[in-house]
Amino acid sequence: MHRGFSLVELMVGLTIGMVLVAGLSLLFANSSQSGNELEKSIRQIENGRYAVELLHDDLSLAGFYGEVPTDFLGYTTPDVCATALNSLGWDKTAPSDPKVPLPLMGLSPTEVDALPATCVANHKAGTVAFAVHRLGADAVAPAAVTASAPHVQTSRCVTDPVADPFIVSATAADFTLKNLQCNATNQVRQYVSRIYYIADCNECGSDTTPTLKMAELRGTQMTVVPLAEGIENMVLEYGFDTTDPADADPATDTSKGTPDIFRTGLSGVVGARDNDWANVVAVRLHLLSRTTERSPDYNDSAKAYVLGPASSTGDNSGFKRRVYTTTVRLTNVAGLREVPPPPTPASSPSSP
Repeated sequence: MHRGFSLVELMVGLTIGMVLVAGLSLLFANSSQSGNELEKSIRQIENGRYAVELLHDDLSLAGFYGEVPTDFLGYTTPDVCATALNSLGWDKTAPSDPKVPLPLMGLSPTEVDALPATCVANHKAGTVAFAVHRLGADAVAPAAVTASAPHVQTSRCVTDPVADPFIVSATAADFTLKNLQCNATNQVRQYVSRIYYIADCNECGSDTTPTLKMAELRGTQMTVVPLAEGIENMVLEYGFDTTDPADADPATDTSKGTPDIFRTGLSGVVGARDNDWANVVAVRLHLLSRTTERSPDYNDSAKAYVLGPASSTGDNSGFKRRVYTTTVRLTNVAGLREVPPPPTPASSPSSP
């Protein structure tokens, strides 16, 4: 004789099943939440590392001016938002003293705020910025120059006029300096002018995520490009080489080309070597990144994030934060200042 479940047995079974389902649901919810938190952290780490690597690479290339003569090169201080060819800072008025734009220029929060919005848009109040000037790593034929993009050509031919150490133009026909064999026009390199800063939004108008952005000279205008979301703050310490070249003794002085002091800006002392951006040979870079999405019940208001000489306190907004730090050597500036070690005298042959 077949019997079914009694009502009591059925209720007990249903209860046990519901407990199991509830436990599995809770396990799935916790696992899903942990997965979401892990994904947020991974994105944050990737954004922070990408930002550090990108800035490190461009800072290390600052002051790369290709074949422009460097043994008698001076610097100008151009408007970082300049777009016109005659305002970019290339000066050959005195052929014996040609000048190129400063490789690196730091900008305080007040200086960034004073820049036109068409150049640096949606700047996050209270954060610094910096400008990098150099030439592109790839040399191209003059015929490849696109309209309005400034390029620079130098001469490698001994018969070219001394009054033309370089030509800056956006027109292919203007480039007339010759190559090493003096039988064809020399190649050209595109001029790179960039400002790195922090904006208070990524896609402005639709979010409020702080973002590392770059304003880059493209053609005849500065174009803003988002680089890394979640970069909340940036602090730079500039390493100044304060050794006077006239006082450097190759036999004893090994400090030339290395930073003697780090500052967050110019010293303000007129005539001092740490009051001139041309003497910056290294940079300590500190970035504070945060997740782009909030984490429930997360509060870091008791934490202080150290950014070199500055610090930033967390809050109860639910965003997780990390600090990234690196030191960059400005090879194209520091290398020119290095003092080679004195030659080691050859040992005399021993007497028989």
